[in-house]
Amino acid sequence: MKEAAEAQREAIFQKLAAEEAARRAEAEYVENLRNNLQVEEMEERARDAERNDAERRHNQKMELQAAKDYQLKLKAERLEEEKRMEQEFKIKMAEKFAEDERLEQMNAQKRRMRELAHKREIEKLWQEKLAVYKEQREQEWEERR
Repeated sequence: MKEAAEAQREAIFQKLAAEEAARRAEAEYVENLRNNLQVEEMEERARDAERNDAERRHNQKMELQAAKDYQLKLKAERLEEEKRMEQEFKIKMAEKFAEDERLEQMNAQKRRMRELAHKREIEKLWQEKLAVYKEQREQEWEERR
C-alpha cells in the first residue's frame, strides 16, 4: 500500500511536474510571443517614424521648390514690368523729343519768316531812303543847272 501510495504520489508529482513544465513552456512561449510582438511594434514604429521623416523632408523640399518657383515667377513678372515701363518711358521721351523738335522747327520757320520780313522791311526802308536821297540829289542837280 505504501508502494502504491508512493507510486500514486510519484504519478501525481510527475503529472504536476509535467503540468508545471507545460505551464512554464507555455508561459515562456507567451513571453517570447510578447517579446517578438514588442520588437515588431518597435520596428513598425521605427519604420513609421522613418516614413514620416521621409515624407516631412519631401514636403519641405516641395515647399522650398514651390517657394523658389514663386520667387522666380515674381522676378520674371517684375522684370517684365520694368521692361514695359522702360518701353513706355522710351516711347514717351521719343514723342516728347519729336514734339520738341517739331516746335523747334516751327520756331525756326517763324524766325526765318521774321528774318525775311525784316529783310524786306529793311530793303523797303532802304529803297525809300535811297529814293529820297536820289530825289534830293536830283533836286540839287536841278538847282545847280
